[in-house]
Order: sequence, then C-alpha cells, then structure tokens
Amino acid sequence: MALYWPEQKVALEIVDDPASQPVDRDAFPDFTVIEVTCAQIEDPVASHEIARSLAHHMGTELPPDNPEWRARRRALHRTLFGAPSSGQL
Repeated sequence: MALYWPEQKVALEIVDDPASQPVDRDAFPDFTVIEVTCAQIEDPVASHEIARSLAHHMGTELPPDNPEWRARRRALHRTLFGAPSSGQL
C-alpha cells in the first residue's frame, strides 16, 4: 500500500503488502518515499520510528513523549494489532 501526503511531497510505501501498489515514482518524482514493512508497522518501537520519520519529512514534530501519550499509543496499537508484540512503547 502506498499512502501519499501531496502537500508535503511524502509517500509511505509498505513494501511487503501483497495487496498493495508501490509508489508511482514516475508520477511523483520529487517525493520523499519512506519504505516500511508490515513487521515494522506491527512492532510498537519500529512504528514509532516510522512516525518520527514521517513527522520529520512533513516538517512537524510528534507530541511530547509523556506517560499519557505512551498510554494512548499503546491503546491504539492494541486496537489495531491486538496483543502487544515484543517491542515496548
């Protein structure tokens, strides 16, 4: 799957998603493409790094890292993926 943020010229490509289309690099030659795997998205620590990279390339920052924010991230991750994997938030 490829997700695009046209205003920021950023795309996220999930390279091992069998049902996805890759980033159309011919149509978006000046985009920054961040390539990730399904395993990275499912891993809490790796997904946080993806979020950091996206925020950086979009010219923004993630919210401050505090206990409340971590609890919200854990809850969202559990909602999306079920039980936590080996990584810690």
